[in-house]
Amino acid sequence: MAKKISSISLLFVFNIISSSFFVFSEADKLAPALYVFGDSTVDVGNNNNIDTYAKSNYLPYGIDFPDGASGRPTNGYNMADIIAQSLGLNLPPAINSVDVSSYNSMEGFNYASSSSGILSQTGTDMFPGIMSLEKQIDMFKDTIQKQLKPRLMSQGSLNEHLSKSIFFLVTGVNDFALGLLRNERKSRQSIDHEAFSNDLVQIYASHLQNLYELGARKFVVFDVEALGCLPLNVQNAFPENPRCLDDLNSLAFNFNQMLYQVVHDLGSKLNGATFIIGKNYEHTLNLVQNPTSFGLKEGFKPCCEITQYGTCEAKSPPCNERKQYVFFDGFHPTEAAYRLLASECFGGTSGTCFPLNVQLLAAL
Repeated sequence: MAKKISSISLLFVFNIISSSFFVFSEADKLAPALYVFGDSTVDVGNNNNIDTYAKSNYLPYGIDFPDGASGRPTNGYNMADIIAQSLGLNLPPAINSVDVSSYNSMEGFNYASSSSGILSQTGTDMFPGIMSLEKQIDMFKDTIQKQLKPRLMSQGSLNEHLSKSIFFLVTGVNDFALGLLRNERKSRQSIDHEAFSNDLVQIYASHLQNLYELGARKFVVFDVEALGCLPLNVQNAFPENPRCLDDLNSLAFNFNQMLYQVVHDLGSKLNGATFIIGKNYEHTLNLVQNPTSFGLKEGFKPCCEITQYGTCEAKSPPCNERKQYVFFDGFHPTEAAYRLLASECFGGTSGTCFPLNVQLLAAL
């Protein structure tokens, strides 16, 4: 009898501990999931299994990442990874690396594809097979059908999951770098920049609305970084006296002003939706112009030896002081720079993400 009571008691205690652990684990999560869309800034390896040169699954990329060269074009974690960790979530895996129908976690996926853009054609002439934003959203639809609906069972549970999850978007720079500017060089003809930007932002708005119609309610939308401050552009223009290119920065700045207005309008129009703007442009500008204010040393020089295309030379040794550099290659920040941006966006009060930070967004 004593053994029976003891066994029952142990089972009871185990159940309490298990229940407490489950509640604690769930309480640690500030959002059910993080869904990531965009370009190489937040790519975690989706291009690895695509027949394209636009991939970063070789050293020195990933030199500081636990799994090595995973496809992230930086030395360690990227911005989306750090936001996921801050939310108490597992890192959203690359959608191309998992079978969504058998994958058990419902903490989000990463759909981002290096060299992609808002426009479906962006980057595809150079890098066939990359996934545009439209394609990424189509894959998210597939995720809903194959992974979320079978596990959440009811439409109400699905709606709750999607409405509380964070939708994180970083895209647009390639529409200029691999689209507008490249097309101008090839054709040797000027394109109306204002008209291009206006068309681009309207297409972006339609993609955001599509996500809303699929159930998304909490959006973090990053603007286009300071194009004229990217190391490859700076080195090509000012190899001896590095500084940002004003004309390229103006291009990004003007697009961003349109983006802010469109996102504001969407927030007013779409019932129940909340939009945050991430000010990547301003953050990049501040980092390169005054790196020491952020605990860094090198603003313009990339950490790795870069090719003529701005990517790291394969297997070449990167700089030793990676925590002191803003950029890892000709385009992409180091983990240290990403952490500064992600930290401010997640819980900061500087306005890097406005009108509220991600932590407050998750609490809504």
